[in-house]
Amino acid sequence: MRTWLEGLFTKRRRRTSDETALESRAEISPEERAVLLVGILDDPAAREDEKDDAAMYLEDFSGPLVESGLIRTIRAEDFTSVLAQQCAESLGGIWARTGHVDPAFMAELRGPAKDEVFGILGIRAPHLLPPGAF
Repeated sequence: MRTWLEGLFTKRRRRTSDETALESRAEISPEERAVLLVGILDDPAAREDEKDDAAMYLEDFSGPLVESGLIRTIRAEDFTSVLAQQCAESLGGIWARTGHVDPAFMAELRGPAKDEVFGILGIRAPHLLPPGAF
C-alpha cells in the first residue's frame, strides 16, 4: 500500500530528499489529500506504519472529515494503542490550531489518548482545556 500511496503522490516527478510524498504532488488538493489519508486510517488492509504516517500527516488538515476519522480511529483502538496516541496527538494539534474542541469527545477521552490531547492543548492552547484538567 505504501508504494501505491507514494506513487499516487509522486507521479510525473521525483521528490527531493527533503520533501515528503504528500508535498511532492502539488496537483492534489488539500481536501483530496485529507480524504486519502482518512481512507488509509479506515482501511483494514493498511499496515500499522501506514496508518501511523496517515495519522501524523492529518494534523496539517482540519474539518469534520479529518476530525471524525481521527476520533473513529481513537475509539476503535480503545484509546490505548500507539496509533490511538498518534491520532490523539494530531487531533490535539488540530484543536489547538483551530481554537475549538469537540467537548463531547473530550469528555469521553481516557488513557494515553487523553494524555496526548491534554498535553498538546496544555502546551499550545491551555485555554481550551476544561477547568481542573490537570
